Amino acid sequence: MIGAMLDLGEGRRESFIPLVTAWLARRGVDQRFGTIEVVEVEVLLAGRPGLLDVVARVDGRIAHLVLGLHPHGSELKMLRGTDDGVLGEFEDERGPAVAVDALRDAELAPLVMVTIVGGAPGVMSMAHDDDDAVVLDVEDRCSFSVFPWLTDGPHPGVEMLVTLDEVGFNHLAAPIALWRRQGRDLGMVQELLLGSAPGWALALTSLRDLYGSGVPPERAGGDFALEARSLGTMVARMHLALDKAFGRRSGAVAEWAGQVESVLDRLAPELLRPPGVLGTLKALRSCTEQHPMVRTHGDLHLGRTARTDQGWVVADWLPGGVDAAGEPLFRSPLADVADMLWSFRHVATAALDERDLALRPGLGSSAEAWEARNHRGFLTGYLSTPGIEELVPADRELVAELTTTFELERSALRPDHRPAG
Repeated sequence: MIGAMLDLGEGRRESFIPLVTAWLARRGVDQRFGTIEVVEVEVLLAGRPGLLDVVARVDGRIAHLVLGLHPHGSELKMLRGTDDGVLGEFEDERGPAVAVDALRDAELAPLVMVTIVGGAPGVMSMAHDDDDAVVLDVEDRCSFSVFPWLTDGPHPGVEMLVTLDEVGFNHLAAPIALWRRQGRDLGMVQELLLGSAPGWALALTSLRDLYGSGVPPERAGGDFALEARSLGTMVARMHLALDKAFGRRSGAVAEWAGQVESVLDRLAPELLRPPGVLGTLKALRSCTEQHPMVRTHGDLHLGRTARTDQGWVVADWLPGGVDAAGEPLFRSPLADVADMLWSFRHVATAALDERDLALRPGLGSSAEAWEARNHRGFLTGYLSTPGIEELVPADRELVAELTTTFELERSALRPDHRPAG
């Protein structure tokens, strides 16, 4: 019966463990010494071909995979750009079958979405695949995300996306349908951002033009400053919407500074050595002011944004502003701002790394000028957005000190992306 939960008695539960193990191995999870408990299996599509949605506990985590079943002898076709999705053999009352990762199968991947949200199947392509989500693009219609790892309860990124859409924040890929079962978010369908250009790619293009032109960034053909200002306005509107959607809390500047210093001392003590850093932290630790904290995006950077014909959007809502335990993360909104400012420096360094080694020393000043110009543009757009004055300090010197401090924290937490020098 389609949509029925499979009876896992009489050894049926154990029959899924080799397939879950093979799926984990493809995702880089070594299960030689771990434990796997299959929790539930839903029949999405009965027969051959068939679809079984499997949830299993793996060493305290909750794994989620969609198994596809083909009769033996079938010609298997995988989505373009994916590898072989065969996971092993499976047998039920209909006999033996070849089990595959259905989200990599060109025939079955469209049927997964159709069985969940209805509609006509379309040609799919793999857009993204990591531990956050497997994202499939459906022609020019929508994107379908399936979460390989679940939480006991709503997915924080989905919750944030849906709630922001409900309060009228439209700088995002709006959710069309949600896939939920037993209180868990399994996946979602979103509108496709047609004609969008990733923020990272736009900034990289600007820098390549600058490095090749030999002129100041304001005279280069790919000047990014107006885009940076528009991006700042969008991020401010996001924070105002997050405040409206989830409310605010109060936080002490001194506590924020102490937390950052603790992170730097533990992970990157070299970031405390440049002149002025310890003095700034000391001044912030002695500050008695309290300012709002909102539920932030978390890990906000150029790679999580896109430019569309209608303006800038947040193109990625994962991890969804949560801490390591999955709890909603309330921070100063300037922590998100600092993440974005940090990414300007990171992309400028990445563009430099593309150039011939002999040319890089002469381009360092251009990189610094580009970064400074776009920092100013972003902050101008952000701080001039009506309403944002309720969420950030009025003292612009304090704003600068806090963003610089949060940038240092970001650098410590991302040592693989830390700019040299």
